[in-house]
Amino acid sequence: MFLEAIIITIPLLSMITSLFVEKKVYAKISTFFTGITFLLSLYVLIFTNKESSLFFLRFDGLGSLLATYILLVSLVIHKYSENYMKDEEGLKRYFLLLDLMTWNLLILVLSNHLIILFASWHLMGVILYFLLTFNNRRENAIQSGRTALFTHRIADVPLLVAIVLLYKQYGTFEISKLAQMISTGSSDNLWIVSLLVILSGIMKSAQIPFHIWLVYSMEGPTPVSALMHAGIVNAGAFIANRFAFLFPHDLYGLSLSFVIGIITAIVGSTLMLMQNDVKKALGYSTVGQMGYMMMEIGVGAFALAVYHMMAHGIFKATLFLSSGGVIHEARKDTNIPRDEVYDALVKKEISHKEIPTVFYGAITLIIPLVLVLVAYFTFEQDVFLYKAPLILLFFGWVTSAQILLNLFKLGKEKPLLTAALGAVSLFVLLSVYTLMSHLLQTFIFPYEGLQEKIYESAFSNAPIFLISVVLSFIFVLVGWILIYFADKEKPLEIHLSLYAHLSRELYFPDIYKLIGKIFPKLMYILSIVFFAGLVVSIFLHIKEISSSFPVEVFLLALFIPLFPISLITSYLIKRFWIYSYPLIGILGFVVLMFINIPTYEPIYYLASFTLFFHSVRAVLSESFKESISELYPALLSLVWISGKEQFVLLILPSILLYLLGVYAKRVLQTDSFYYVGGLIEKMPVYSILLVIASLQASLTPLMYSFYPFFEALLKSNTFQMILFVIGWFMLGVAMALSVWRLLHGKPRDDIDYIDLLRR
Repeated sequence: MFLEAIIITIPLLSMITSLFVEKKVYAKISTFFTGITFLLSLYVLIFTNKESSLFFLRFDGLGSLLATYILLVSLVIHKYSENYMKDEEGLKRYFLLLDLMTWNLLILVLSNHLIILFASWHLMGVILYFLLTFNNRRENAIQSGRTALFTHRIADVPLLVAIVLLYKQYGTFEISKLAQMISTGSSDNLWIVSLLVILSGIMKSAQIPFHIWLVYSMEGPTPVSALMHAGIVNAGAFIANRFAFLFPHDLYGLSLSFVIGIITAIVGSTLMLMQNDVKKALGYSTVGQMGYMMMEIGVGAFALAVYHMMAHGIFKATLFLSSGGVIHEARKDTNIPRDEVYDALVKKEISHKEIPTVFYGAITLIIPLVLVLVAYFTFEQDVFLYKAPLILLFFGWVTSAQILLNLFKLGKEKPLLTAALGAVSLFVLLSVYTLMSHLLQTFIFPYEGLQEKIYESAFSNAPIFLISVVLSFIFVLVGWILIYFADKEKPLEIHLSLYAHLSRELYFPDIYKLIGKIFPKLMYILSIVFFAGLVVSIFLHIKEISSSFPVEVFLLALFIPLFPISLITSYLIKRFWIYSYPLIGILGFVVLMFINIPTYEPIYYLASFTLFFHSVRAVLSESFKESISELYPALLSLVWISGKEQFVLLILPSILLYLLGVYAKRVLQTDSFYYVGGLIEKMPVYSILLVIASLQASLTPLMYSFYPFFEALLKSNTFQMILFVIGWFMLGVAMALSVWRLLHGKPRDDIDYIDLLRR
């Protein structure tokens, strides 16, 4: 228990030391503390056989293993960053964010509480945003950070709904208790929860079409890219294993994971071959590998996905860190070194006798098949008992054959030696792969027999798997045929057509740019359409509403906003914001003391719509007064459902933003989000408070404003929940698109920036 507490505390101590030492000293202290934490975690993993609990955390097999892995990767990145980032102005901020991300990932993998797990799952995207926008003067870095934040925010939605459904049904947030309750009982609705968990993992793990955030996040520092590819993007494997007890009851989630994984593996690997940027090529390589990982989850091989996650993360982090050195060297010397790889793949020079194609075909098909079968029979005696190992055998054979085919291209002068070396390497690789999968099964699952139940559930939709395997085999076969004809002097017409489409990355970046351009207009149109629809509905039922609603509700709705009266409140705050906002807030508090909130179902619908409507309008905010005029009715609408005792918790975020807006108006002579920028450089204390206030306003988990929102979710029906969740998502988008604009960009020379506490 003592060691576990130290492991969790040390990263926090590292962050605290940043307040008292200069940046280069802090970098070394941060690396030292990370190394100590890694050694302690390794000791707990190896020498502590019992599961232990610490508050809402649990050091079980899965948590201890992944905590050690995270700290190992973080230690390497810390040490590399000491030298790589030493000349950067924001070095202290960078290491502070790195420590924060490390601590957050530790909490994620060790959490035994649904809300804490969701908070870490959500904050992973927020911290990643600030790491990617470290070069805050570069517009490309800011755009990549926003894309990553939006994608992760979308991925949070399915998991949030899944947690609400689990708590509604079982009445506990403790994950270990949930595993016990679900393992001894059954439910007809658990397949919905497992599907939502898989959807969340698919989005966070950069599966097609949610992969752009990963590929186009290379504007961040190279160590951040290594951290993303080694840890963050692997989240899908973790979340599936943490909720493994759900999947014996799954119907469609594992099938979806398998199909999306196949598509991602093929598309990601193909697009990797088209890149001329080393970091982008590595990015698409990771997308393809994540596709394989989600395929393994889809067939029920959860333990294998964990091993794949760790093995891929370590070597991909190494590749990214190495690419940083290569890029620096390439800036000094643009010559490409000549070797066999260059001659074979670039110059296509062949200085030796050709070997018959049939010979290569026989070797590349027969040798991998024998190796795969031997490896699996050695460590998995019941290989034919379930269908999952058979599918893994198939893809192992196809992949191994492709590896040998590429090896022969580079070693045609000595084909037998090449075949022998390739066979030995592949056998070692496959043996380790299979052995680790076998060993990890008993280590990470919460109870015995779970793996067999997941295998059975994975193939409840056998036709989907069969069709997917057949289609993937056809793709591979077509690829081999195209490779064969690509060696001819005259390329086929299909080669040119494929190149034209693949060089544009199948138009995914163009689609994302189009969405980014039309998003504000779409939000504006959406707000008008819903406004008109609800007004018409109210007009048609005006008699029923006027007779059912007490008169005092209309008065209360002016200060505790409820649509459509909330539009009047919003206008008053926007028009006279410095004076009207405090007055409306005070009157709202006073009115609540004398008027009780009625429990009336139509009010719940109006409250959920109020949050949704004003959250959409908040996305279009261009100044503090516009943002506060939408946040106040959006957040205070939750009082109608969660109760008057939540008023203070819900008004505090808008109070903080109001005070910060007044300060900006006074010091910067403007409350606009577009006129000034660079506050993260010039006003760091103010920027930290602005970020905290924004997180409160966007109902971030573990912030006090989140609890009234979660209580409203528990009381809502399906339609109301949809409106609440969309509103929650839009609040996060609004903060990133509007308020956080102040943090980034180049500071203006004509403005005297005066930070808080430094006057």
